[in-house]
Amino acid sequence: MMRKIALFRAQAAAAGCVFMLAACGGGGNTPNDQISATSTAPPTGTLSGGITDAAVDEVTAVNLRVLALQLRLQDAEDDDFITIDLTDEDGNAIEFNLLDYQNGAVFPLFENEVVPAGVYEHARLMLEAPAQTPGQCRGQDPLAGSHVELVTGGLEPIFVPSAANTGVKLVSPFRVPVNGEVDLIIDFDLRQALHRPPPFNCYFLRPTYRVDVAARTGRIAGTVDSLLMDNSNGLCSDTDPATANAVYVYQGEDQTPGDINAVDDERADPYATASVTFDPHAGPTGQGEFFVGFLPPGEYTLAFTCRADQERIPSPDSDELDEQEGVDELDFQQPQTVTVEVGETTLVEFVEEDE
Repeated sequence: MMRKIALFRAQAAAAGCVFMLAACGGGGNTPNDQISATSTAPPTGTLSGGITDAAVDEVTAVNLRVLALQLRLQDAEDDDFITIDLTDEDGNAIEFNLLDYQNGAVFPLFENEVVPAGVYEHARLMLEAPAQTPGQCRGQDPLAGSHVELVTGGLEPIFVPSAANTGVKLVSPFRVPVNGEVDLIIDFDLRQALHRPPPFNCYFLRPTYRVDVAARTGRIAGTVDSLLMDNSNGLCSDTDPATANAVYVYQGEDQTPGDINAVDDERADPYATASVTFDPHAGPTGQGEFFVGFLPPGEYTLAFTCRADQERIPSPDSDELDEQEGVDELDFQQPQTVTVEVGETTLVEFVEEDE
């Protein structure tokens, strides 16, 4: 189905729609909003977009209802966005479980949309998430918008902080060439984006995702020795090799690993993270596996931690000081530098070192 493309100037009242009320929606474009197909129209190219994810531990589903994707051209005014409307003919949002699209799997948001050619440097998703303040999550029907499913079987709504209105500045701006085609990937990292600070009755979803062109990225795949995951070295948060394991990825060689809220200038902030999956039936000699997709080419430092469940994200709205600051001290094991090349998969092993 072709989606509606509109040049969008966010007025003050409309800015609050981003990530929030379905009533603001992605539809309702007037004829004056449509991109003209006359000879005076700017040159265009074709854009397709998909979304993928890196997993987290405490939820079994992250059900997003996506209304639109907004993109801003380089040097455009702050409130000038190009909106790709993702609602259906009845104005309903696309709904899918983000956790179904991991390890390189991609949910197709849209295909072959005609957009103005040029360099894009900002992006933001518009989600159906009704709560406009964290307090409004209390008593809200989780099924009324985007929501998570807990390992306990419960449901909780998703709240997106208002800071999401500004959009995400792209680390690597992308170009849509005149008459060219681009496949865009939106790569969420829920370990960095999703958390539930007390005392609120909802999960906060911060705009922490990478946007890049699929054709100019590479991948990392690897294994982790079970002896690094079962606390036999005293560095894990528990003795279960199937829980709390993650690989953190940092841009650049020989980086000193830091957590998501690294406050030490000598420690790097993670560029991406990946959960380590482990088959409990594999026995004591089994291995964990991880995958990081859609990475721009270059040097990266990887480090393993089996204390990922102790990672916290700062929550200024919390009543607890430790939650406000979100400072953690994770134990990282075996940092190593690898090279990612376009179209290639780099293999990495984390192996228990001999004493």
